[in-house]
Amino acid sequence: MKCTLTIARSTPETSFRLFLQSELARRCARNPQYSLRAFALHLGVDHSTLSQWLRGRRPIMRRSIEALGTALGVTPAAIASYVDHSGREPEDAPFTAAGLLSGDTVSLIADWYHFAILELTRLQDFRADSRWIARVLDISVDEVNMALQRLIRLDLLEMSSAERWIDKSGDASVGVDTLPDDTISRLHHQTGERSIAAVRGVPITLREHMSITMAISSRALPRAFELAARFRQQLVELLQDGETDDVYQIEVAMFPITALKRERKDSTWDAR
Repeated sequence: MKCTLTIARSTPETSFRLFLQSELARRCARNPQYSLRAFALHLGVDHSTLSQWLRGRRPIMRRSIEALGTALGVTPAAIASYVDHSGREPEDAPFTAAGLLSGDTVSLIADWYHFAILELTRLQDFRADSRWIARVLDISVDEVNMALQRLIRLDLLEMSSAERWIDKSGDASVGVDTLPDDTISRLHHQTGERSIAAVRGVPITLREHMSITMAISSRALPRAFELAARFRQQLVELLQDGETDDVYQIEVAMFPITALKRERKDSTWDAR
């Protein structure tokens, strides 16, 4: 994982901007040739104006909400609700790659393929096709389409054209200590399953699995964690130096396999 997210109070049911994002994502997922320009043509608006609306750079005025809502078959009651929301929710701004994690967005983080999709967009051989992504990641097309809608709503993915999707998540990192226990458990479970599958199905020349069991000095743990953090950063810089052509999962783990600290109620149990 590499991104922290701001949690918006709005949803596609209350924010017309998020509704438009979801509608565009749905159409692009169904038709890989569909684009923002095609969506703008369908709505009868300039594509640059639509882009500014979707990215939250320009407010959607009442007349536009009513006209676009009618063109998309939104009920009068829902249109009125969108108009009312736009006038009383100043927080209805774009998601940004900085902030805290909570609520439904945590579920997005827990399912590994969301960020895998974002990383795929950085590859030279990337294909803006839900079926291709599903084959590459070995997940269902439905999972891909649902993930695309979430990424669009969170302003983490921009479908600038039928062939070009842009990862907008940035390069910030988030520690698992910011996530609820059940989310951490789900994330580790998924990571473990993929690691086992790699041992069984990926040639040894394309993977590295290392395990060391050893007696340690607990006093050295803080320093060890610092070295591990530095190593992770150096490894990322090395692997991203040059043209990227694949997406990898990198795991660095170190944990006790005894209950000694817990039995002794030793304060060094919390050395980290």
